[in-house]
Amino acid sequence: MSGSGAPPASVTPNGLGDAPSYELRIPSPADAEAWFELFDDPDIMRYIGDGRVQPREWYQAFAARQRVLEAETGLCLFALVRRGPNHDMVAGFVGLQPWTQQWGPTGRIEMGWRLGLAHQGAGLATAAARECLARAAASGIHDPIAMIDVQNRASVAVAQKLGMVVLDEVDAPSGARVAVFGFRSRAEV
Repeated sequence: MSGSGAPPASVTPNGLGDAPSYELRIPSPADAEAWFELFDDPDIMRYIGDGRVQPREWYQAFAARQRVLEAETGLCLFALVRRGPNHDMVAGFVGLQPWTQQWGPTGRIEMGWRLGLAHQGAGLATAAARECLARAAASGIHDPIAMIDVQNRASVAVAQKLGMVVLDEVDAPSGARVAVFGFRSRAEV
């Protein structure tokens, strides 16, 4: 695959009640700054890796890696921008990337999402993840996985709304129990 080169899509999700409008875009340096501010919160990070809040520089490097990934594959963890009547705001990120950790399903394509607290619970992650799954399917990716701490009820609920089921459970190096969510068959994507 090669980078999409297409402009980001703005959509208003259908079938999700009052889910807000959003845009998925290739992450910019400004998005990295917004992510740092959104995720500079132990409550957000408690289910991510070892639970540590990351410094600003980490998000700058992360956004740069996502831009390279999108240019090479057309997929990445996109900046998720919530559309508002008066202004738009970065809500988090949603997308797909290769699972590169030495534990778990190394080499698989992972679907991931992370939203700031103010943006959770509105159907935004589910709607944007559905769009990312459609983009992945159009690129020939039909069996992504999602790695979710079993205690992260909000992300487990998103995975289940997407039609994903627990395929396996593994222990992360941090000691957390992580469910490997995926699809039972390609027809479910």
